[in-house]
Amino acid sequence: MDIDSIVHSITSQNDLRENIVIDCGHTTIFSSHDGYSFGIQGEPSPTEILTFRLGVALHDALKRHNKNVSINLYLSDLIGIKGGNNERRKITQDIEHLQRAAYIPAAYQNILAASEIPLEKVAIHLQSNGNHHFKKIMRRARSGIEHLKSTNQNYIDEVFKKTNSLFLSTEDQGMFSLTTPYLFDTDDEDSYFGGSWWKNNENQIRQSDLENCPLARLKKNPVINLYETGGRVLCPATYGGLLCQFDNSVDHIAIYARADDEFIGEKVYRGVISANVLIENFSRNCVQIIINKDELIEHTFFEKGLIGRSSMDSMKFTDQIQNMLHNNNMKII
Repeated sequence: MDIDSIVHSITSQNDLRENIVIDCGHTTIFSSHDGYSFGIQGEPSPTEILTFRLGVALHDALKRHNKNVSINLYLSDLIGIKGGNNERRKITQDIEHLQRAAYIPAAYQNILAASEIPLEKVAIHLQSNGNHHFKKIMRRARSGIEHLKSTNQNYIDEVFKKTNSLFLSTEDQGMFSLTTPYLFDTDDEDSYFGGSWWKNNENQIRQSDLENCPLARLKKNPVINLYETGGRVLCPATYGGLLCQFDNSVDHIAIYARADDEFIGEKVYRGVISANVLIENFSRNCVQIIINKDELIEHTFFEKGLIGRSSMDSMKFTDQIQNMLHNNNMKII
């Protein structure tokens, strides 16, 4: 893993704008009478520290390329905050008032200090806030679809024209999901694998394949599940919730490791696509750097507007996804 080659790839191939946020992975926060601890084992995992270190190194390198770069830390607060929403509000207020030392792991603070990055320059967001924001976005989207459905018999075409996507649910209406023509464009993957055999359920996509073909798992299962009835926000919506806490003045770089979560890459990719579809007027470039268990890099780039581009109409796309809907026991909302 070579930071210089990553920087060269980002700066030479991807048209990132001046303002960039680097999302250096995430870690879990726990509260107790002694204060706060981080990570399932009481401290961030070695790969959580690695992703943060890589993010800071990338921050320093992009600064040398005259980019206006900032660091973001996403804290998973859904299981470890004993004081509930009152404590979450206090954490948010402390962060807003630049009282951030208690909410940044000591190992991260050492990495920041080595690069002379002040703690007040680090953005910190809580997963619960992101989930709350994206849940409201999803509810508005579903409500809008249901309203259109009741007034326009061509509502599917109208939804598709607006979003370049179709929204799905299970037969019992227990899921809110989406799919888009981008997920069915597998020319690059077919070329790499020498055919379409890789899409068969019995064939597993290896991590070694993902270094060269990082979106293969995503396109093998081209449905993005976002929300389950009962209030369960799924992982792609969680990452979409992070993105919705920034505006279109910034581009994003996400750095995560598969050693912490085998499918973290797919969760982040799906979150970026969902943000493109659901966040109104979303217009940002998004880079994803996923580190596999051999510390090899998967590097992807979603150019702003990419997900909205398609020459396909709703009828043709509806026909194309029928087998997928049947196999997943789903239907168009």
